[in-house]
Formats: sequence, structure tokens, C-alpha cells
Amino acid sequence: MIKKIIIICTTMLILFSLLSIYFVYTSFKPLHAEGVEQFTDFTVGEGESLYSVLSRLEEKSLIRNSLVYKLYNRFYTPLNVKKGVYKLSPSSGGLEIMRILEEGRQELIRVTVPEGLRSSQIAELLEQKGITDSQEFIAAVNNKALMRELGLPSDSAEGYLYPDTYYFQKDFPAKQVLAHMVSTFFGSLKNIYPFYEDLSPEKLQEKIILASIVEKEYRVDEEAVLIASVFNNRMKIGMPLQSCATVIYIITEIQGKDHPERIFFRDLEIPSPFNTYINDSLPPGPISNPGRTALNAAFNPAQSDYLFFVVKDSAAGTHTFTSNLADHNTARAAYIQGFRSK
Repeated sequence: MIKKIIIICTTMLILFSLLSIYFVYTSFKPLHAEGVEQFTDFTVGEGESLYSVLSRLEEKSLIRNSLVYKLYNRFYTPLNVKKGVYKLSPSSGGLEIMRILEEGRQELIRVTVPEGLRSSQIAELLEQKGITDSQEFIAAVNNKALMRELGLPSDSAEGYLYPDTYYFQKDFPAKQVLAHMVSTFFGSLKNIYPFYEDLSPEKLQEKIILASIVEKEYRVDEEAVLIASVFNNRMKIGMPLQSCATVIYIITEIQGKDHPERIFFRDLEIPSPFNTYINDSLPPGPISNPGRTALNAAFNPAQSDYLFFVVKDSAAGTHTFTSNLADHNTARAAYIQGFRSK
């Protein structure tokens, strides 16, 4: 009799163990078959408990039974999920989903920063994408201590925020976003001008300021190096750069007005160290964040004797380059005549 009871109990224990193993196994299996392209947005909040996360995963049909995971956490190995925004698939196994949450493999947001944006415009773009707060980003751009840490030769990161396509996590720290963009800038500059580290901080800053102006002046890639040569030649003889881009910078960035449809003579007289019509030196800082073409032009300008350039074809974005005022005026008159005849 006792032997029968032992056999029955042993059998029941084995059956219970097998059923338990099967139950746990099926609980860890994906809810959907492999290859089903379906993703669910899932956010783990700051300080949210594991049990809360597990319950919500079950509610969203991403895992089968939250109780199994709670027992797994208690008796097998602790589960430590990280806050963030994730894209999770019910075709992933439960343990794979938990690994994603533990490793913090968040959904990355793609953002493309075009050439020539100012830091304030980049800040707005980053906030629109949900990457970081615009005010926090601007504070980071102007954080002098951070500039020293990043090895920048200025008190601002303006000019060093490299235009590129980036992938960031949602609500990423502004300082880390900025540091990555600056690191990308120097990585690209190394390819453009491998000897930039040999330049003095002042000379490097001058090159970046020049590149930021060239960025706003050129339309055709091939002309960027010629525009840079014009500005270099002017600086050599103490001639004002007379860049309309610097005047537009004053109006939009310093005065906070809308981008003007045209520049008037009175605008050329706005008192500002950024006004290259009334000052014969470079502005005190960059007026945009230049891309590869403008940086290459500033660090590797064409060798020419040009001192002037004027629009030749506004639709094509081309210019006429000249070495003296008489030829410049002739080219300017030709453009105006052609414009009026249309």
C-alpha cells in the first residue's frame, strides 16, 4: 500500500514537474510566429517597478504570463529593466524582450541636420524629434566649461555642430547629443584637413568662422573654394568681406526677426561686430554650422586673385568672379540687365 502511494506520488510529482516545465516554456515563447513584422511602442518610465512593467507587457500582448516572469525574477535571476522608449515585437521570445529592456536597447530616432543651420535651429529640430529639450541644448552650446572639455577653441559650439544624419534615443541628455555632434565634426575635419591639430586655437576658429560664411554664400559646390579665395584675398589686404550672410545673421539671430526677402542699404549699416560691411575683419564667431563642402573650401581654398563675386544665374546659383571693381561692376550690370529683361 505504501509502495503504491509512493509510486502515485512520484508519478504525480513527475507529471506536475513536466507540466510546470511546459507551462514555463510556453510562457517564454513568442505570442506571434517568427517573421511577423509587427512592433509595439513601449515606454519604461523613470523609477517604474519591474512588476508594473511586466503587467503592462502582458496587457499589450507582448508576453504570455507576467506571473512566470515575476517568479523567474524572484527565484532564478533578478531582472533589471532600464527606462526608455522601445519598439518591441510579439514575435520575439519573452526572455529576448527582457534582454532588450535590461540592455536598454531603445528605439533610435533618426534626425538629419542640414548644412548651414544655426545652433538655435538645430535645437528646435532636436526638440521636434523628441530627442532633447531645445533650451537645454542651447545651454549646452554655450556652456564654457563643456567647451573646454570638448577641446573647442571658443566659448560656444556654434560652427562645430556637424551637419549629418544622426540616430539618438528619445529624451537623450543635451550634453551627450552635443558631444556626439562635435566628435563627428572633428572626425570629418580630420579627413578634410589632417593637419588641423597643428593650427593654433585662434587660427582654427578663424577657419571655422570663414567656413560658416562660405556655407551661407555658395550654391554650387564647385564655387565654394572660389568664394573662400575671395574672402581670403580681401582679408590679406584689409578689405571688408562685405558678406550679406553676416547681415542676415544679425537680423535673424541677434535681432530675432524673420529672414528678410531682400537686404536694404540701411541694413548694411547695422552696428554689430558681425556686420562685415562696416568691419574689416571676420565676425567674432561662426554664423552657421558648415558642412563638408564649406569646410573644405575654408581649409583648402582655391588660389586666385579674385576680390569680387556677383550672381550670374540666380536659378542655377552661379556667380561671376572678378579681380577688380571695374569688371565687377560690369558683371553686376549684366546680371541686373538680364534680370530686368525677363
